Amino acid sequence: MWLQLAQLVGLAGTVTGMMKAFGELKTSGTGDPSKLNGAIGEVLISTFIGIAVAFVGIVLVTIAITACRYRSVWMFWFLCIYGGLMIFSYFVPFGLFFLIFALVKKEEFLRPQGPALPA
Repeated sequence: MWLQLAQLVGLAGTVTGMMKAFGELKTSGTGDPSKLNGAIGEVLISTFIGIAVAFVGIVLVTIAITACRYRSVWMFWFLCIYGGLMIFSYFVPFGLFFLIFALVKKEEFLRPQGPALPA
């Protein structure tokens, strides 16, 4: 889950880098595009790193819920909220998958996980 913060770090790098790029454009004018190219290159690198690290986090969460069969009430709510929020980001298919997975497997997440009582 913590790897998903990389999206926010990448976004912050993008915003600050673009501010720097337009600051360069403002001070040097349109006569020297090489300065603007360098600043935009830095912006693209921070954006790519943020998205790449966030993708690793999404893959790990997907493995945790499908292969490991971890089921808990908090994980159900996490998948619902996380999937709903991811619909508004780069990773729409993963967000839909998490949301649908949680709703289809709702009984597995909400059933008591204690030891079975003898009959």
